Amino acid sequence: MLRDRKSRQRAVLAAIIALSTLLSAYFVDARYFNDNLQSAVYDFVITAAPAKVKNQVTVVALDDATVEKYGRWPLPRQAYVDLLNALKPLNAKAIGFDIAFYDPSDNPTQDIAFAAAIKDLGNVYLAMQGVGEGTYGGHAQTWTSVKLPIPALRDAAAGLGAVNVNPETDSRVREAQMVIRGPDGKPYYGLALLTASRQIGGQVDKIRISGDDLIMPTAAFGDRVVPLTPGGSTRVYFAAPPHDAVKPMSQGGAVPCARPDAFCVVSMLDVINGKVPRELILGRTVFVGAHGLSAEPDNYPVPNSAQQKMWGVEIWANTAQSIFTNRYPVPDQGFLITLVEVVLLTVAGIFLVVRLRLVGFLLGLVMLAVFSFAELGAFISSVSPAIGNGPVAVPSLGYLPPSVFWWVMTLGYLLVEEQLAVARTQSTFGRFVTPAVARTILETEEKGGLQLGGQMREITVLFGDIRGFTSLSEGMEPQTLMATLNRYFDGMVEVVNRYQGTVNKYNGDNIMVIWNAPVEVSDHPHKAVECAIEIQKFVVSERAKGGPDVSFGFGINTGPAVAGFLGAYGRMEYTVIGDTVNVASRLTSNDIARRDQVACSKETLARLGDDVVAIDLGAIFVKGRNEPVACYQVDRVGLAANPNPAPPPEIPVGRAAVAGFH
Repeated sequence: MLRDRKSRQRAVLAAIIALSTLLSAYFVDARYFNDNLQSAVYDFVITAAPAKVKNQVTVVALDDATVEKYGRWPLPRQAYVDLLNALKPLNAKAIGFDIAFYDPSDNPTQDIAFAAAIKDLGNVYLAMQGVGEGTYGGHAQTWTSVKLPIPALRDAAAGLGAVNVNPETDSRVREAQMVIRGPDGKPYYGLALLTASRQIGGQVDKIRISGDDLIMPTAAFGDRVVPLTPGGSTRVYFAAPPHDAVKPMSQGGAVPCARPDAFCVVSMLDVINGKVPRELILGRTVFVGAHGLSAEPDNYPVPNSAQQKMWGVEIWANTAQSIFTNRYPVPDQGFLITLVEVVLLTVAGIFLVVRLRLVGFLLGLVMLAVFSFAELGAFISSVSPAIGNGPVAVPSLGYLPPSVFWWVMTLGYLLVEEQLAVARTQSTFGRFVTPAVARTILETEEKGGLQLGGQMREITVLFGDIRGFTSLSEGMEPQTLMATLNRYFDGMVEVVNRYQGTVNKYNGDNIMVIWNAPVEVSDHPHKAVECAIEIQKFVVSERAKGGPDVSFGFGINTGPAVAGFLGAYGRMEYTVIGDTVNVASRLTSNDIARRDQVACSKETLARLGDDVVAIDLGAIFVKGRNEPVACYQVDRVGLAANPNPAPPPEIPVGRAAVAGFH
């Protein structure tokens, strides 16, 4: 079955489709491209369609100006007492510290004052984190140890929020931890989740995990469902790119929070000095953390950070905003939808390639681009409302480019098949015309020059004729006769090819060979005569082996002729015509090129040099010529000698007994 081209193509294409489907299923199930191609898609859509920035979050930047005011790093606890005292009349909804208070300060009195300020506000959440070795599972990240604020602060705080940051393999941060566990199994929720829950009236004590979701009841919005990874984190729908470091107004900086596409960032120094307008704090969630701080560069690359990095405190701000807007991006569309899209696109591209080859491949790329833009457009449209409906799947476009690989494989296979078909065509074609003519025709056709007409060239022509063919054919069955002719012609063509000749045609018991057309051949008269003598050796040797009593006579002439394509546009052949050809055909007459002999014209003999043995046969009159044509029998040229030379004729030839090639 595989010997048939169409059946083989169907089998190979079916195998390609089956293999591509199986591998696609494996890659999708293993999320093979989620850490590279799909992550790039994820980053693009988050940047192209960011969440809306609302006036719900303000970042208080612990910056170099604040450190300069207090003269040291880490800041004394008094700085945070001053901050909380300044924030109290501004009525923030919740305050989250992305600052570690794991060790007592060198002034216990300040620790007490800070704890009192925390307790007085009643809405302050402090940072904690897991340390040691973390394991993922059960929708939480479990740590061998945890770091907590000192007891005085811990007891005063409204809650402790995890601030573990987990960059992915490309160092970018795309998700925020919602739940971690300590070695005793106690859960701690993320700092952004705790502060956001206070903003929307969430009931933290009633949080539960169901399946892959964290469910938090709220007073006004019903259950807020946050999708969780097996490690207890959720993807962040980033609303704002990284914010540049701010210059405090007390040092000549501009009024903060002028950018509508970014979170409000104010200097801690300005808050302490009472420079920040109340409306920038009132009713908002406030995150306090390092921002523009040289002493502690707590920043990371994120999907929309471009060449910048985002400070950790901004990551929590974006996480809280994602919770406020109830929108959580999911890395891909899921196994089944992704697999169906990949398989359909792959098969459609293969179909185009099979039908249209390279054009189909290019159309496949256009199809891929159109499909991708349509998917992106649908995604952007789905996230255009200010408030979302929970998880939103990012289009699984990262799994589509590998489809191009299978298109290339298909195109490559088809090109190999076509090359093999061309080679077979050339080989088959070469059995009906000589390889040199086949190449000439194919090359001429590729250049668009395959048309009727020819050009004048100097050639050498050989005609061969079986002696006594009529009597031979009368005593043989047709099949035996055909086999005998093919046996001799096969051996003759092998000799012709060795001497660079081109078999132009067969005509029953005759053969016509040309040199120097269509392929240029140096010293072609000499090669033609040597070739004829070698063929006579072959014929004599075949008879000696017990073959039929077959003999040939060869006539050779050299001169100008028109070489080219003759016939009609629907049916043409490569040949040579002219007086040179006519004379060569006349030299095959029975009484010129006798049994087992090679005859040539004076023009050919003159090109053979001195090392030649020839017999003058006389001259013949040829139609269309006033002067007779001198002809000679060549018995030897160089080392090539006729094995059975004939004696000179008793009477010189005057007129050909048979009018040559039929």
